[in-house]
Amino acid sequence: MKLIVSATSDIGNTRQENEDMILIGHEFLRDTNKDYEFDFDPKEHPFLIAIADGMGGHQNGAYASELLLNEANKVIAELPSSLTPEDLKKHLNDSLKAIHQKLIFEAEQDPQKHGMGSTFVGTLFYDKAIYLINVGDSRLYRFRNNLLIQISKDHSLSAVSQNENTPKNIILNSFGAGEHIFIDIEDISNRILPKDTLLLCSDGLSDELNDFEIEDSLSESLCSKKLTQQVKTKKAEDNISIVTVQYNLK
Repeated sequence: MKLIVSATSDIGNTRQENEDMILIGHEFLRDTNKDYEFDFDPKEHPFLIAIADGMGGHQNGAYASELLLNEANKVIAELPSSLTPEDLKKHLNDSLKAIHQKLIFEAEQDPQKHGMGSTFVGTLFYDKAIYLINVGDSRLYRFRNNLLIQISKDHSLSAVSQNENTPKNIILNSFGAGEHIFIDIEDISNRILPKDTLLLCSDGLSDELNDFEIEDSLSESLCSKKLTQQVKTKKAEDNISIVTVQYNLK
């Protein structure tokens, strides 16, 4: 399998700290951009690409997203090989829920971390399949033939209520927030074709550019930095994290 990846995590125009973080394989990105080419066998080496958008204000949000991705990275590094799809989903669900409890525990032990949390969206390449892992309102899209389709589902009040007047920043499900968490884990292999491009992003992109604007930008270039700069021209206030993944079978 071959992946061509372009990743950017940017503080944006007004925030004092970047609470987003990106994980590419085993490398963490914040306040930087980087391009990669990977050629690997996912049956031997599971590979995770993910974005975490921290919440809780300044250091708390940044800490939450970093802790989440560090723990998720450990889960993937320790994944048993040749799990059935059902066993893989159960293993991921149990492991990620344990991370949720760890975030809650740390917030209970340190009052300054009260209210911290993070969204998570990721694509896991495991064995011969591609899995979506989603908690919150960061997003995964598929870009094919200049058409953008959202694959993930937002865990937000506005998405659930389908009311455009509902504030977009009310999240119903996130790591570290609330006693319980639900995790979307889905095999999306049948929805992805060779030469498709996957787009992962925090809401710093999706709240500022509509699907048509994102399509236009990706039709010109799959560079995450260029798309980030387009968002910043709108004087957006939020942090911005974007990953484009061009997917090809070997």
